Amino acid sequence: MPTGRRQEGTRMDQRNDEVKQPIDVAAMFPAVEQIADAKLRGAVDAVWQELWAMSAWRRMEDVPTSLEIPYPTLPHNQCVLDMAIAVADAFEKHHGVKVNRDHLIAAAVLQDASKVVESAPGPDGRAIATELSRQYPHAFWAAHLALRHGVPDPVVHVLLTHSPQAPTFPTTIEGKILYYVDQLDVIGIFKDRWRKDLYITK
Repeated sequence: MPTGRRQEGTRMDQRNDEVKQPIDVAAMFPAVEQIADAKLRGAVDAVWQELWAMSAWRRMEDVPTSLEIPYPTLPHNQCVLDMAIAVADAFEKHHGVKVNRDHLIAAAVLQDASKVVESAPGPDGRAIATELSRQYPHAFWAAHLALRHGVPDPVVHVLLTHSPQAPTFPTTIEGKILYYVDQLDVIGIFKDRWRKDLYITK
């Protein structure tokens, strides 16, 4: 093979190696298979695929929980999902409280999905904020794509209210479960950020 053609073939092989592969949502979050609504299950996957295609990260394992918390977001998100399902199981077992499992799992899998576009690897390899994260609050872009893909409003509501920085508190039982287990997991991976303020009321 002529040298020029061989070099061109090498460059093409390198470009092919650099093509980002679709992300395996079911492998990261096996509980998505428990979503009975096939349309919702497909929408959850579609949102993740679109976000991952936009992301500057090459490996999910490198994406941090936040710029403040360098711990990887994937095991954090996986633990939040497991805890949310465990709470739903306990509510039903001990109190007969029914939780919408489809909505709970979909919201848990999507609540931190936009982190892959809210940060990017900097020149030194450490995470830096993206322009998107400077313009929109956490989880906004995941919620935006979720609506486009037909994810039900109650699930999108959870995405927009699961963070302590959100302007409103979740109104559904699924949202409240995720709000609290998310913050509990932050204690495990980072530190306790809870505090109690005392107020005198009539």
